[in-house]
Amino acid sequence: MFRNLWKYLGMNAVLIAATLPLVFHWVPPNRWYGFRLPGTGASPELWYGINATGGKMFILSMIICASVNLLFLWRGLEKARPYLGWINGGLILLSFWIVSQVLVQYLP
Repeated sequence: MFRNLWKYLGMNAVLIAATLPLVFHWVPPNRWYGFRLPGTGASPELWYGINATGGKMFILSMIICASVNLLFLWRGLEKARPYLGWINGGLILLSFWIVSQVLVQYLP
């Protein structure tokens, strides 16, 4: 159980760590890293605001994903364990989609 626990929580921790530079405004406007939405590259203020908001929301969603992983592994839901990787991947993709849909509303 603990091996699987650290595998899934470690993945969530890596994604949180990758998001922290966005929250702290350490990433200047670029085309490789960050929440790149239409128009965010034109204005540095908009870029930093969108990425800080998106980063905070994504960190919250990764905490929710980690909680779901803990619940599945702690409660011993044996039938769902083989699918936990798929469940986790789906939650991460859903998180990206929700965050991007909310961030689009902040665009001018």
